[in-house]
Amino acid sequence: MKCSVGVESLKGTKHKLNEDRYRMLGKDIPAVRDQDRGELFGVFDGIGSAPKGRQAAQEMADIMLQFYLSPDDYEISPNGVSRMLMKGNKRIFDWGVMEGRDAPLGGCAGTIVWINGDTLYSFHAGDTLAIHVRDGSSSQITRSHQASDGAIFRYFGLGPTLEIESNSVTLEDLDRILLVSDGITKVMHPKEAVAIIEESYDISLATKTLAHRAQNLGSSDDITVMLIEVEESD
Repeated sequence: MKCSVGVESLKGTKHKLNEDRYRMLGKDIPAVRDQDRGELFGVFDGIGSAPKGRQAAQEMADIMLQFYLSPDDYEISPNGVSRMLMKGNKRIFDWGVMEGRDAPLGGCAGTIVWINGDTLYSFHAGDTLAIHVRDGSSSQITRSHQASDGAIFRYFGLGPTLEIESNSVTLEDLDRILLVSDGITKVMHPKEAVAIIEESYDISLATKTLAHRAQNLGSSDDITVMLIEVEESD
């Protein structure tokens, strides 16, 4: 499969800086193309209550590069990707906890997809979201790890107790994968988000439209939208 990707990230009003981070490791990047280890894409959202939430999101975005830069450390398999992500999780956990509290200094939600051949593998923790879109129909690849009181109970930075939610999807020509942070899902249903991105064949325009639509609906959180479209390779 050949991947095309568009992304849009907007700072919300809740934080001084944008707590969202993303990474696109497609075959247009020489290290990715030369290694022939598939393509990785991820969206991360720093936990607002964690002093180093934004840094945690950046740490997880950065660790994804190691799948290509340190190929001897991570085999070309879902287990290899998962072990890489768990290394980032441990790095954040090792930052320690807030003084006087049993709460981590860093933590982030994140959704990562690895596209290898005609299969998509997802790796997820938190309240970010991945949706598979085919011929106008959609299905959620991930589920929210958020309690009824709004607290996230599974996230990167949780340490050795973290269980990454994993899934796989067989891809077909012109399938789309939508990755979003909770700046989208707090103001609209996932199916509404899908309807908006399906208004445009241009994936860059689709991501911008969805992000700004959520902002206009009053989303105060940071907003990140990534849209991946796959085509059969020649």
